[in-house]
Amino acid sequence: MCLKSQIVDLKAEVYWEELMDTFRPDILVKDWFAPRADCGCTYHIRVQLTSADYIILASCEPPPVTIEQWNGATWKEVSHTFSDYPPGVCHILFQHGGQDTQFWKGWYGPRIINSSIIISHRTAKNPAPARPLPEEAVVMDGRHPALDAEIHPLVDFF
Repeated sequence: MCLKSQIVDLKAEVYWEELMDTFRPDILVKDWFAPRADCGCTYHIRVQLTSADYIILASCEPPPVTIEQWNGATWKEVSHTFSDYPPGVCHILFQHGGQDTQFWKGWYGPRIINSSIIISHRTAKNPAPARPLPEEAVVMDGRHPALDAEIHPLVDFF
């Protein structure tokens, strides 16, 4: 079997820890695959959300999909949305691949295209509880400048 793997470092992609832990945005993973018309194949996908120490916090690994020979070679989409996952997600491991069902010499397994990871800008259904403001926080007219969209425009980003 041939596998391709990629690890996405969320912090390097500007998704810092507090953002991921507090808002826990939905993470949508998509992949498209198709067999050759003259050779069947088996397709595998595994996606894991891991901590900074690569401890698996959430995972999606559906059963392998086998498509028989002389199948019409139609493209199929597979997708999964991670929602309300535990805090601490720092990396996404994306692994996919497969093999042909005839075991021919060379590569005749699934064709794979348009793989994607989409991090939603919407707030999670169950966001982390709000933290109280520190006692030394500056409050002006009953509003904290870092938590008010009128004063700090990025507050309303999500």
